[in-house]
Amino acid sequence: MAQQYVLKSSADPTSFKVDYRAELNDEQYKVVTEGEGACLVLAGAGSGKTRTIVYRVAYLLERGVKADKILLVTFTNKAAKQMLFRIEELLGAYPKGLWGGTFHHVANLFLHRYANLIGYTPNFSILDEEDSRSLIGLCLRDQGIDTKARRFPAPGVLSTMFSLAVNTQASIGELLELRWSNFLPLQNQIENVFTSYKERKKRNNQMDFDDLLIQFRRLLIEHPAVAQRLSQQFRYVLVDEFQDTNPIQADIVTRLSAAHKNLLVVGDDAQSIYAFRGADIRHILDFPKTHDGTKMFRLETNYRSTQPILDVANAVIAQNKDQFAKHLVHVREGSDKPLMVPTQSEEQEAEYVAQRILELREEGVALREIAVLFRASFHSQALEFELTRRDIPYEYRGGIRFFERAHIKDVLAFLRIVNNAEDEIAWHRTLTLQVGIGPETANKIIAQIRAGGVEPGVVMQTLEALSMGSRASDGVKAYRSILRDLFSHADEGAEALVRVVKDSDYQRYLETQYPNASERVDDIEQLALFASRYRSLDSFLKEVTLQEAFGVAGAAAGERDTEQIVLSTIHQAKGLEWEAVFVIHLTANAFPNPRAMTEEGGMAEERRLFYVATTRAKKWLTLTYPVGANMRTMSMHINEPSPFLTEIPGKLFERVDVVEEEIVVPEFDDADAIIELDDDGAPKGILDRVIAAKKGKRKKS
Repeated sequence: MAQQYVLKSSADPTSFKVDYRAELNDEQYKVVTEGEGACLVLAGAGSGKTRTIVYRVAYLLERGVKADKILLVTFTNKAAKQMLFRIEELLGAYPKGLWGGTFHHVANLFLHRYANLIGYTPNFSILDEEDSRSLIGLCLRDQGIDTKARRFPAPGVLSTMFSLAVNTQASIGELLELRWSNFLPLQNQIENVFTSYKERKKRNNQMDFDDLLIQFRRLLIEHPAVAQRLSQQFRYVLVDEFQDTNPIQADIVTRLSAAHKNLLVVGDDAQSIYAFRGADIRHILDFPKTHDGTKMFRLETNYRSTQPILDVANAVIAQNKDQFAKHLVHVREGSDKPLMVPTQSEEQEAEYVAQRILELREEGVALREIAVLFRASFHSQALEFELTRRDIPYEYRGGIRFFERAHIKDVLAFLRIVNNAEDEIAWHRTLTLQVGIGPETANKIIAQIRAGGVEPGVVMQTLEALSMGSRASDGVKAYRSILRDLFSHADEGAEALVRVVKDSDYQRYLETQYPNASERVDDIEQLALFASRYRSLDSFLKEVTLQEAFGVAGAAAGERDTEQIVLSTIHQAKGLEWEAVFVIHLTANAFPNPRAMTEEGGMAEERRLFYVATTRAKKWLTLTYPVGANMRTMSMHINEPSPFLTEIPGKLFERVDVVEEEIVVPEFDDADAIIELDDDGAPKGILDRVIAAKKGKRKKS
């Protein structure tokens, strides 16, 4: 449901006086006092944009503008709550009648008022994401499509597809060509489901989140009298994070400000990183062209980061050509240059970051003030392993820890069958992934396998002899193919087996079930690299199980202990800040993201994403990348550094070469020494002492 913002009730604040000169810097003061007409406020990272908007509202109220004549719009519930709370805090009372909230919240309020004009009743229901998926499931059944019987996009994938079509105003066919080309043969059926979904919502007097914006815009277009009434009501419209608007949102605020032309938008084109959700950077770049007489303001005083960090951010973002030039300057004192740290491998990168985190803690930096950021979720795997080994608590923002992800557990279940064919849970999990095989059918198949015997050859014979209905026959056939390949590669180790699953029909399963299937395939590739460390499948599976157990225990402990570092993708980190930030895995084949490079404007957006990452740091910024993909496999693959690193002038950072302390392993007399080997063939005891003795030293050059 759209969220209402409940603040303490109050009368209109009548007795407040703000010393704007004392409270604001010169840049902010100009916006607050001169923000009449069409205004574009280019607010650099950490420049106090929220403060500026809050004081602009106070300034208008102080000069007699009634609260109900002001509309304040932003994107997230959290941002809206914070902004409205800060207005109340500044004025000493919430200005009664002020319109504020997210785009969806504001649209919902007006749609309830005018629902009858567009064919709805005021008590229409709002579908959340789960409701939308359920309704799409009903539409699939209406069309006679059983996603369990064949490889067809699941409701979650269709929901993402439909939402993107609405927000970008693209056709299903265009989106399939750009993002889901494997589903192009199903275009007609997908379009029919989309039509059915829209019709069913209308028949049920329901709207999903996208409809709130679509129908509100429709109201403004089809009923000019309503549009005129609303635009007359709002003398001032203020929009935060304008760089994130999609075409529908940009059009809505333009129409709502049509009468008085007082539209003040605040944003940073350098932080436009949500094109994949439908945001269009052209709305902020073209604002002076689409709104006559636009005044432009720049907020370039950064209150978050030290100048050496800002110098790096400025240098990189300057490479983007189509942008509004800005140059952030510091207020916070500090002279530590950002560190650039190439490492021999992903494992050494993880060891270095973990050790530096412990050093920072010893220096008095709270763990909650430390964050590790990365471009894609699978980049965190090696670090998660190292943090667990060193007992460093961490919180994973905006996602699930690596070994707890469903697709990782799926792959491991296949490997568990190879390692222990008596594992009924693994059989059940992998069988129910197949087309046409539900829990009941899976139980029947498992019973027949156990009755016949679990030797690989016997299992294959049992599966060959199964008599299944038409719905399950394709699933059993695909399952046999995966198992046949797994059994034939059983002696090649865990890495080979992970790749067998990755390259099997399981990949098609991911594509039909998850909107981010490609990222999940990347995760599985990372699992294969991790598996390459182990000589035996059994030791690999035991280690992974322990990692998963540690993750669950750590998550539970994290609920009680706020002293933990943050691991986060860069997208999830936008708007946040920490004393110390590590940006890891900065290789040319990882950041920029290869898939983003195939899209128009992809390189520029990836560079903006890097800019967002660097500007999260207050005092310490560390940029790391592994030169070798995996040292323990003796891989000859060499990673080039991200092009964004090469764009940073050498004088702006300090290079750190990671070296290892020499480890002296005691010599044994062959006649007297009896060395017990562990499951990986390494000497027991010695390996533990080696790991304990390895302490990465920073060598500055």
